[in-house]
Amino acid sequence: MKKIISITALLLLLVSVFTLSGCVGGLTDDGTEKITFKIENGEAVVKEFPDASSVTEVTVPDEYEGVPVTKVADFAAVNLENIETIYIGKNVKEIGLWAFENNQKLKEFKVDPENEYFCDVDGVLFTKDMKTLLFYPLSKGLVTVAETGEQIMEYTVPDGVETIRTKAFYRCQSLTSLKLPQSIKSIEEKAFFRCSALGEITLPQNLEFIGKDAFAYCGTLKEISIPKSVRQIDEYAFYNCTGIKTVAVENKESEITLGKKWYPTNNGQEMSDLSIVWAD
Repeated sequence: MKKIISITALLLLLVSVFTLSGCVGGLTDDGTEKITFKIENGEAVVKEFPDASSVTEVTVPDEYEGVPVTKVADFAAVNLENIETIYIGKNVKEIGLWAFENNQKLKEFKVDPENEYFCDVDGVLFTKDMKTLLFYPLSKGLVTVAETGEQIMEYTVPDGVETIRTKAFYRCQSLTSLKLPQSIKSIEEKAFFRCSALGEITLPQNLEFIGKDAFAYCGTLKEISIPKSVRQIDEYAFYNCTGIKTVAVENKESEITLGKKWYPTNNGQEMSDLSIVWAD
């Protein structure tokens, strides 16, 4: 009997702890799925967004169960099929690197003007100081060409932005034209991973760092010029960029830190027709 009572008490304790630390699943009054939260150290974290076909907009609220919502966790809103708009409340101060990846119908972010850490400009998510571009909505500015049915997208990064954050344009497969300002210093890991329609890009003259897989699988890129300002290119930066036949580097090889197979490859294999031209 004592053993049964002990097991029952333990189960009640676990249920109690779970209830205090999070809210998993469930439905709102109108029948749609709820956002999943977890409470950590007196603050609420968004763990998962709903992916119901009827849900096209989601809001990260200011509070959950009386505590501020301060974080969107990694993978909280990944691969959502129908989300078009994401609203971010005023208390959010941390957003995971994988928080909003591969949402192909996403058109815009909207951030509460009172948020001290993040802002939106024309639907694109930035840090409040506008020095880092965090996430680009994958359907923003998408235009269908009437004659061909082709979907294209063009974007100019605002002047003053210094960093394109990890996975900022991840799988932005309709992006055909991108203009970077001279203020850009860092392009982080997988920033333009699988931007398969990106035909050309001019790297700015103040760029210092190109991260791992930064342009991996950008197969339509035709050529690339590495500015003299670049000090480091991480491994596989141009992995499977089979369209690039010439890489012009405006610096000596000895003056750049180079990761393993940083240059264009064919699925990691050497390309016999690739030419890398270094500065004298």
